[in-house]
Amino acid sequence: MDELAQGDDGSPMTFGDYLRLHVAWARRAAEVQAEAADLYHQLAERGMPGLADQRDETLRAIAHMEQVADVNAAQSIAHDEMMAAGGPENSRAYVEYEAMTRRHQELLPRDTLG
Repeated sequence: MDELAQGDDGSPMTFGDYLRLHVAWARRAAEVQAEAADLYHQLAERGMPGLADQRDETLRAIAHMEQVADVNAAQSIAHDEMMAAGGPENSRAYVEYEAMTRRHQELLPRDTLG
């Protein structure tokens, strides 16, 4: 766990750093799912039952992961900007950060993928 709490240079990771890790994970997961969607499509073309539906569900999951990655990327920037402006002790920067957080929450997917 200590390895996860440190950046490449050994310094403690910030909340923005954690968000960026999640962005990288979500984007990589979307890439892997795109490969799976291609395979499902190929197998469906060969007549395997149910794989066209699986491909469609996988495409929904990809869109979901990409949207989460984009929102987390924007949130990490907002966090970094708030910290650069003095952190939570700067009431104006914190209020702006809270407002941005609410806007980002509204952008998160509502699709449960279920």
